[in-house]
Amino acid sequence: MPVTITVPEETSARFVVAADRVPADIGAVIRRALPGPSATAAADRLGTPALMISVHPAASAPWNPEHPSGADAADAEAIARAGRYIGVTSVTPVDDLPGALHVARAAALAIAEEVCGIPVDVDTNQILPASRPGDFVLADGWLGASLPPYRNGGRCEAAPEAGEDCTCVHLRSRGLRRFGIPELEINGAACTHDVAALNVLRTTAQRLLPLGRHPGRHTVGSEPSLTGADFADFWGNREPMWDGAPVPVRLTEAAHGRVVIEQPAGFPGTLNDWLWDELPPALHQVLSREPDRTRARPRPGG
Repeated sequence: MPVTITVPEETSARFVVAADRVPADIGAVIRRALPGPSATAAADRLGTPALMISVHPAASAPWNPEHPSGADAADAEAIARAGRYIGVTSVTPVDDLPGALHVARAAALAIAEEVCGIPVDVDTNQILPASRPGDFVLADGWLGASLPPYRNGGRCEAAPEAGEDCTCVHLRSRGLRRFGIPELEINGAACTHDVAALNVLRTTAQRLLPLGRHPGRHTVGSEPSLTGADFADFWGNREPMWDGAPVPVRLTEAAHGRVVIEQPAGFPGTLNDWLWDELPPALHQVLSREPDRTRARPRPGG
């Protein structure tokens, strides 16, 4: 059954900088820190819904970034100790995606660097990566899905006797709605296939991403095919990350704004059988990769 995706007219994103002081001229900080094109884009948006800055006492702020996932002890302590939360919010038409959100996050990072604060992505509940300015890349901490911190190299600690048959891994994105597309999840993968499951989710998100710039109802086939170019685009790579046949996945609507990724309906086996038998090696091997900031490879229809 095809999946219906409704892209809204506009989306929003929220970032918070936990700090003890506030710059006297936040606009000047942003313009000074960002490179030329990004500084111009920020200046054009600053003070509009696309780039709104607000400052609140930590105790009465509308956000609570005190427990971001994956924060180390030093960052958690700095957030708890902060007296001010500087909010950076972007509400933008979807045809300005992903640029408007990219600029807003860059502004939050610039503010954090100026005041030695801790920048938090409210939508993913993660501390922002200290990314360098450059083209938007979905792999640059936007997805909000990652393997659990207790991961043990693909070995199952909950049921070691299960081997490849455990179903411990449940992954869910956080933050894709701000790009106009539904959140994605994949459930019941074995610990030995956790990297492959994560990469299937990543590649599916990249495949759907261009759809989010076009408001309205869209019908997507229930089994879209993922390509090596999709996986490369997720990382910002110029060349496809596998050269073989595309990999079909099955999409089903779990709830409004949430889509589940599964093995194709015609595959005669379990999700774990499919992850092992049908995926190219790249999807099993690449856990992290530095985004390529120099690429500019256009995609059809994107």
